[in-house]
Amino acid sequence: MKIRTMGMSWMVALLAACGQAPAAADAPAATATATESAGEPSIEAGVDPSVWDNEGEPESEPPPPPNTELTCADNPLATYFFTLVGGNSVDDCGRKDPKVLAAFDTLMKGTQQAESSDTEIKPLRARLLSGPSAPGQPHTLQDGTWWLYTACQAHQCPSTALVMLYSPTQSKMVGRLTARCRVWWLGEPDAAQRALIEQERPLDEAMLKEEGDTCE
Repeated sequence: MKIRTMGMSWMVALLAACGQAPAAADAPAATATATESAGEPSIEAGVDPSVWDNEGEPESEPPPPPNTELTCADNPLATYFFTLVGGNSVDDCGRKDPKVLAAFDTLMKGTQQAESSDTEIKPLRARLLSGPSAPGQPHTLQDGTWWLYTACQAHQCPSTALVMLYSPTQSKMVGRLTARCRVWWLGEPDAAQRALIEQERPLDEAMLKEEGDTCE
């Protein structure tokens, strides 16, 4: 009985030793792996999480700002209308454009009925170029790029104004003139051109006549 008890004790001890041996053998490798990982900093260390995409990689460059406007340094047509037709330059690179001037001259040939009957009032062309303006902006229509320009009479912009679309490839200009309390479409603009003008420069018919204006 004593011999059987001793034999069972040895067997239990042997099985315990065999079960612990693999764990003991793996311990140095696990320790080494942990040491190596601790020595290599994470690629995400010190990086703001907001700049990482869904795949865990940093975005290369920020997106460009929306609705970036062109300047005359980008395109000579992106300057003020009165500069393009021979007026004063108010930026660093604006200058007269002979093709724009010729298209404007052609457009203004259809404004005889919009001229004032008062001989003491300056011609419509001179009055339209006397007020403020803004740099041209390109718009894409089915037949190409059209540049939007505006002109108006100083101190009477709501009642005497011209909104124009100019095509550099066709050297053509169309527009909407407000004068003498009326609206005049010049250059025979098509439906898309009229819609663009109305969208970019909505017309308030209540503003067609200012105090003191003569409609006839």
